[in-house]
Amino acid sequence: MKDIEGFHILWTAPYFEKSKDDTYSMQDYELLTMILSALMWRKMNGPITLYGDARAIDYVEGQGLSHIWNGGIKEIQVPDSISPGVFWAAGKLYALKAAHMPAVMVDLDLIVWKNIGEYIAGTDICAIHREGIYPDVYPGRDFFNMDSSYSFDPLWSWDVPPVNTCMLYMAKEQFKNYYVDSSIQFMENCRETEENLCHMVFAEQRLLAMCAARKGKIIASFFPEAADIERQDVFTHLWGYKNILKFNYGKRVEFNGRLCERIEREFPEEADVIRELHVCR
Repeated sequence: MKDIEGFHILWTAPYFEKSKDDTYSMQDYELLTMILSALMWRKMNGPITLYGDARAIDYVEGQGLSHIWNGGIKEIQVPDSISPGVFWAAGKLYALKAAHMPAVMVDLDLIVWKNIGEYIAGTDICAIHREGIYPDVYPGRDFFNMDSSYSFDPLWSWDVPPVNTCMLYMAKEQFKNYYVDSSIQFMENCRETEENLCHMVFAEQRLLAMCAARKGKIIASFFPEAADIERQDVFTHLWGYKNILKFNYGKRVEFNGRLCERIEREFPEEADVIRELHVCR
């Protein structure tokens, strides 16, 4: 079985945009999910790398977790010109810029339980699924607050469905660079000052579809239909469940217990590591 390179991204600037804390921290359920995500990727697919800013790297090193990413830890720097309030996921674009394709970008709250080789074989781009063009999330071009010098490529189609990028495979370095450069140029020329969702998802999810169509690339989906996601056993994604865990202590203890048990059972060498984190009750 051929290794599939994966990578995580931990960019702390959005955290400090909203928090007055001097040091970065994660919720216990976020930390355990990230750990199991990395360990399961290693087990089922191949090496995994962490791309993070300096404070993210300090955090994982301080928690004794650096070894979790057997592909290593690499620092990214997102320019101050990119607002972490508006573009809270910009770290993903800068990690993609630094990463070499073919590789799979995996969100920290996504656990992949199986090998995905059969899904990505022969594809240029493969993502979890496409999304509908809902006007409140994906509005038309006139909505965007852009610098007067910026112009959208007239050959970009506004009719292609956006791409959910919680897990994203790209095969070719050249296309990856085109997409990332287009996204960064959009973010650098954005005059928006407050988060409204639409600017970030355009830069990350809609532009990917537009760039692919512009270059004649076909985007495959791990699960083309929404109903398929409900019936699959390939991955677990926390998505909105994080809000339940944040406010429901009982559910949180139950969830953490399941993850601790899974880590200790499948990766007994990490048992002492997670006990030191004091997140398992």
